[in-house]
Amino acid sequence: MRKISILLSFYNGSKYLKEQLDSLCSQIYKDIEIITRDDGSSDNTIEILKSYDVKLLETKENLGAKRSFGELLDYAVANSDSGYFMFCDQDDVWHDKKIEKTLAKMKEMEKEFGDIPLLVHTDLEVVDEKLNTINSSFMEFQKINSMKNKFHDLLIQNTITGCTMMINRKLAQKSLPIPDGAIMHDWWIGLVASQFGGIGYVDEPTIKYRQHTSNTVGAKGFDISFVLKSVSKKASLGGNIFQAKVFLEQFIDELDDETIKMLQEFSTLEQKSWWQKRAVLLKYKLFKQGFIRNAGLFLKI
Repeated sequence: MRKISILLSFYNGSKYLKEQLDSLCSQIYKDIEIITRDDGSSDNTIEILKSYDVKLLETKENLGAKRSFGELLDYAVANSDSGYFMFCDQDDVWHDKKIEKTLAKMKEMEKEFGDIPLLVHTDLEVVDEKLNTINSSFMEFQKINSMKNKFHDLLIQNTITGCTMMINRKLAQKSLPIPDGAIMHDWWIGLVASQFGGIGYVDEPTIKYRQHTSNTVGAKGFDISFVLKSVSKKASLGGNIFQAKVFLEQFIDELDDETIKMLQEFSTLEQKSWWQKRAVLLKYKLFKQGFIRNAGLFLKI
């Protein structure tokens, strides 16, 4: 068995945190450590945490989810001997075989690909605040195909949910530091994995993904309101473009000429004409998933 570090960032999480921690402690796979970071809570979350066997980084600085998880990963890589790392939100509930099933897929990929940066993610069960099922499959709920995970796919749309991810140490080291220009930590790590390693998927939910008004990032259903918004609002790729620029800067010495050219052209998309923008997206197959999303993108960019 190889130890797994579970990285939990929390902010005023007292309402749901105990349920989440209980689900971590109930995992079938036991060789784990839980490393937590307070992102500036003002409630009694820390008191709850101290009743569990966890490592607490007791800072009071509010960094937001991306930077907080980045600090957790940086700390864990430097201060633990874990072979794998997982990310944990404060308000979800893990199925008791989540780690076991994810690790089995990771081991399968290691046999196939060897010692390279690897990421495994899974489906999620979307639930309400009381854990009642909204949809048994997040991927179906959002009409996402997990197989579309090449670098050019992820440049335009993230399909990897951080709270389901397991990454190996090689990928953790390759992804750090997570730059300010990354949109989110999971998106950035997914890009690194797609470019320099491999991505695997477990086609079953391993987590109850709780939806409520205070979610940082939530699950939005693919319904008529989503369709109308997709084709009516102006498509903004500002975050994607800036993230691409940062990726190019951080890894330019390790990228092939074609990837460099794609990132350069995508990074200057906002300076291009109406026709040139669409030509770049078509040239490099920078498409979102599904006709509706792409209709919104190509009509409104």
